[in-house]
Amino acid sequence: MLSDPPIEEKTPPVPELEPAPPQPARKRSSSVGVVTLFTLIGLSLLLFSAQIVTGLVQVGQAQAAQQTSEASPTTQATASASPTGTRLAATPTPQPTPLSAPFSMPGNTTPALLQLPAAHYVIYQTTAHIELVSTTDGTAREISTPDYQYSQAVRPILTPDGQILYTGSHGIYLANIFDQQITKVAAIDASVEVVSLAMSQDGSMVAWSTEPIDGSGQVKLYAGSLTSPQLIRQQSVLNCPCFRIFSFLSGTDPTANHTLLLTDDRGSATALQYGLWELDISTPAATPQQIMGEDSQQGPLALAPYSNTLLYAPYEGAVPVPSDNSVPSDVASLSYANSLSLVPVNGTLLDPTTAQVVLPGQKNLASSAQHWVTTPIFSPDGHTLAYIEFTNDTQEPYDHHSALYTIGLNGLNAQTAANQPQLIATSTARLLELGPWLNSHIVTLYADGSLYALDIQSGSLVRLTSTNGYYARILGIIGTGLT
Repeated sequence: MLSDPPIEEKTPPVPELEPAPPQPARKRSSSVGVVTLFTLIGLSLLLFSAQIVTGLVQVGQAQAAQQTSEASPTTQATASASPTGTRLAATPTPQPTPLSAPFSMPGNTTPALLQLPAAHYVIYQTTAHIELVSTTDGTAREISTPDYQYSQAVRPILTPDGQILYTGSHGIYLANIFDQQITKVAAIDASVEVVSLAMSQDGSMVAWSTEPIDGSGQVKLYAGSLTSPQLIRQQSVLNCPCFRIFSFLSGTDPTANHTLLLTDDRGSATALQYGLWELDISTPAATPQQIMGEDSQQGPLALAPYSNTLLYAPYEGAVPVPSDNSVPSDVASLSYANSLSLVPVNGTLLDPTTAQVVLPGQKNLASSAQHWVTTPIFSPDGHTLAYIEFTNDTQEPYDHHSALYTIGLNGLNAQTAANQPQLIATSTARLLELGPWLNSHIVTLYADGSLYALDIQSGSLVRLTSTNGYYARILGIIGTGLT
């Protein structure tokens, strides 16, 4: 509150001097008295004038102070604009927000905001860590995974009971996500590296392969329960096919957990795979039986859930590596599918003439018109296949132009029929990849340093988190109630 201006103090009047009574004196003395009288009167007038000037200055200062106070908001006025002091200092709780910049729905519409249920966690890996992000408030944190080692060829596995199976330079580990307990499943010799890792659909069996780091030694295959895996096969790295684990069979037949599908990496530790073999690990000294040829232009891609239907590429090819580093080198060096087909796995050599063509090849088109497919993935119920299709520029920096498609599947058996591809969204992201499905209609995606979830039915989208520009792969989700 402003103070009132100071009250001017009145100067007491100067008493008038009484003239001295007449005294007999000499003429010189009378002249001195008159001079003294006028001097005293002048001093009194000067003192009175000074008091008036001082009062006027004080009044002027008070008026100036009042004008300054009216020009500046007071503390009380600021408080009324912001009801509490804590509200000013509080930081909003981070919430997943839609980011339509890299995505556009058919008709060039902006996606609506997707609302995910709370109390779920999306697990993903970077080249340095395994992390999770909460769907409740968007907070991300690192999971304790000592000795973690990133490899494009070996993806950590989210187990059915919500743990992380991952590889390191000294072992294979099982990490509890929340209590940070680590179990070493197997020790790995420093002279070798893990080049493949797989788990059975029910989580009871595990398998992996190792190769010598220096390129001289044995390729070894291991398989068994999590508590007692065993060496099941070894051979010289110079005597290919150099087998690595592709998958366990995923059918409901009891033999699925004891049947491995193998590929040949031709001695390379990168994420390359050619051909397909079947190996029964329940039979001692069993040998792999080839079921797909090693044509360098074809390769297995994924096995459908709850059935033994194989998605494979009849034709694969290499694309130019983007020169702007928008795609990590280990991703850019992969072979990409130019066509997609489905065929049942039944223990015999696969017959391409009986395969269901999902996406025809484009081998005879100009390179600028060819489409390439990456990260195809089946929905949990096996009724939908999602994939990223992209083209690339023919001149530097060879940027990618991507779109998300889905294909409905009518059954997963020898009579599987595929519907026409449906465009879900286009993207300006320089690198777009699919992650696991959250449920039968929500997919996860990585796009240029951010993770997203997209509902293919409603077209709604939410950004889960930013990876601060680092490449990431989504491993899975923990939680219930995603329907």
